[in-house]
Amino acid sequence: MAITSKSILVSIITQLCFVSCVLSQEQETEFLHHGFFEANLLKFGSSKILPSGILELTNTSRRQMGQAFHGFPIPFNNPNASNPLSFSTSFVFSIDAPGHGLTFLISPSMDFTRAMPSQFLGLFNTSNNGNSTNRILAVEFDTVKSNEFLDIDGNHVGIDVNGLVSVESAPAAFYSNRQDKNISLKLSNKDPIRAWIEFNGDQMLLNVTLAPLETSKPKFPLLSRKMNLSEVSFEKNMYVGFSASTGNITSNHYVLGWSFSREGKAKEFDLSLLPSPSNTSPSDADDFDPISSPPSDSATAKRTKMVIICTFAIMVFMI
Repeated sequence: MAITSKSILVSIITQLCFVSCVLSQEQETEFLHHGFFEANLLKFGSSKILPSGILELTNTSRRQMGQAFHGFPIPFNNPNASNPLSFSTSFVFSIDAPGHGLTFLISPSMDFTRAMPSQFLGLFNTSNNGNSTNRILAVEFDTVKSNEFLDIDGNHVGIDVNGLVSVESAPAAFYSNRQDKNISLKLSNKDPIRAWIEFNGDQMLLNVTLAPLETSKPKFPLLSRKMNLSEVSFEKNMYVGFSASTGNITSNHYVLGWSFSREGKAKEFDLSLLPSPSNTSPSDADDFDPISSPPSDSATAKRTKMVIICTFAIMVFMI
């Protein structure tokens, strides 16, 4: 009888731990990062976290590509949901030279080992570019004109579906609420730029908006495209993240902060909490050791809580 009681107790604790993990994943369909020290981020290729907390996708080496994704997949295709698919994301990025650009993407996989750098932006290669089986939606912030992909210029924003020939694009600019007109915006001058990417499932409308960091969100988006995301064939769970690449022309591609929401509006940034790219030096990435860097209070609390739970479970098993 005692053995049965202990077995039941162990089973309950195990189930509680499982439920806790599942709930933590579900809660992360919405997140806000000022820097990336505490972010649940999976990094590939040349991407890394700098001592400032900035996500660096590429450094100034030639023909690099780097990707970074939120660590858990996001539920995007639920046929039983009462509301149409919608999402909202905002992030702050910085590019210090024109070569080649970065993208925000939604993908069924984090495996981009077959992708190519340079004009392919670390997303596709010569054989799969444009294939419907890619199931990728991306917004590119392109700093080099590629004639093979029908780029309009070397400083543009484009909406990409399964390939790099954009279904909609425009020269980088933002609408000034104060001056009541569009103002050109250079993507690669190192100044932080904020981007908003919002899809309204009811209207089937994808909006992409840009502005300098200190500027309030413009009333009008740069790009507005009617889209049926069923054409992208989203799977039930998809990954969200960033990709960037360099070619013979190189640049640092940085992401300073990231906000995302699967439903509703993404949370606003506290600009005072964002790291600054001006504090980043080329040697930062080489000197940084994420294992030895001091964790924040909240990160320590999370680790402590997990250690307590695991220790308690191990003790019960031993008893």
